[in-house]
Amino acid sequence: MTKPAHLLRLRAAGLLALALALVTVAVSCADEAAVAPASAGDLRQAPWAHQPDGSPSIHDVPAEASLAFPPGVTYAQALTQLLVSAARTGAPPPGTVVLDPLPAEVVYVTPAGPGEGIRLSLTAPWGWVPATGAIRAPSYSLPGSLTAEEATAAARAARASGAILPQGAEIDVPVLPACEIAHGTPDARVPCS
Repeated sequence: MTKPAHLLRLRAAGLLALALALVTVAVSCADEAAVAPASAGDLRQAPWAHQPDGSPSIHDVPAEASLAFPPGVTYAQALTQLLVSAARTGAPPPGTVVLDPLPAEVVYVTPAGPGEGIRLSLTAPWGWVPATGAIRAPSYSLPGSLTAEEATAAARAARASGAILPQGAEIDVPVLPACEIAHGTPDARVPCS
C-alpha cells in the first residue's frame, strides 16, 4: 500500500530537518562559537559594524563568513570597499566572493599567488585587541589641518547629505599584530599568545 503524497513530503521534510540538526551539531565546537554558513547576511549587523553594547570579543560571537577580493586589491582597499558597500546596501562589495569563515583570530589571508586576492574576515575585518579579544570597529580620519569645529561641521554635513564619509576623510587602516594575518592559507600564521 502506498502512502499519500503529502505524508511522503512531510516525512522527507522531517528527515531533512533531522539531517540539518545533526550537521549543525557536528560543526559546533565546545571552545569556539558555532560556525555560520558561508553567507554574508546584512553586513550592517556584523560584530564590527553593530556594537550597541560595546565591542564584543572574537571568542564570544558566531564566526562570520569571509570575502575573497579580486587580485590586486590591498587590505586598505578591501576595508574601504567593505565599509562603503555595507553602508550603502548591507551586502558584500561587488566582485567579491563569499567563503566560509576564517579561524577566529585571523583577520585576513594574504594571496597565495599572483592570481589570487586577499581573503578578509567578516567577523573582525578591522582586527581585534589581543589583550581582550575586543573586535575593532571601523574609524576614519579627517585632515589634521581642520579645527575641531570644522571637523564637526564636516561630519554633520556628511550625515545630512547621506554621504558615507565626510569630505576629505580616509578610512583608518589598522596595523595588525602578525598573529592576525595569515599568509597564503588561513593556518599559516604565528600563534597569538
